[in-house]
Amino acid sequence: MSEAPTGNRIVSIAEDLLAHPIERTTPDRVVALAVEHVPGCSMASITLRSGGREVESPAASDPLAALLDSWQYESGDGPCLSALEDGSVRLSDDLRAETRWPHWSPRASEADVVSVLSLRLATPERVLGSLNMYARQTHVFTDDSVDIGAVYARIASGILFSAKQTSGLREALESRNVIGIAQGLLMNRYGLTRDQAFEVLRRRSQESQTKLRDLAADVVEQWDRLDTREPSRHV
Repeated sequence: MSEAPTGNRIVSIAEDLLAHPIERTTPDRVVALAVEHVPGCSMASITLRSGGREVESPAASDPLAALLDSWQYESGDGPCLSALEDGSVRLSDDLRAETRWPHWSPRASEADVVSVLSLRLATPERVLGSLNMYARQTHVFTDDSVDIGAVYARIASGILFSAKQTSGLREALESRNVIGIAQGLLMNRYGLTRDQAFEVLRRRSQESQTKLRDLAADVVEQWDRLDTREPSRHV
């Protein structure tokens, strides 16, 4: 493949990933576009580090790809884990002769998956996981596959990280808003100060073992159902 077609494919990748708002770029979309754009890839999955050293596969383009990932998690070896740990590209053209992952490779080849390309998903701020691409034929991942896959992984990493940050910020703002509304209702009904109203919510949250945001939402939701009699001054 010449440089121009490769460059065109990379531009197409970026355009497809950015076709929707960042917060709507899900792992499912990332794996679907990997199959579409990376030469040789017939199925793909994402490994994400969920906390500490725990890993999971939140998306796979094919159930077999998710199963291939799970076998790696069970055995503790495999290309997706290796790429995640040190960031090196993990490519195998024939898993039937692969010796780097002695527990995983035989199971993969028995499932008729004989080629794999795994690339780390990371931003300067955080290592997210790995992008795993599988094929049923040998020697299908070319130099262009690696180059395009590497660029794709970098673009996808930045978008997934931004999507998570955007979603977290939106959730935090929504939580702050609903808590503020609940505080205002308590202040108005019981003559409390803002700090006193927050303390009431915090105490009830602890007593009921309910998240503060969820408790505040319940307060707001239930308020319209309260009668219009003179409220008690006891909280």
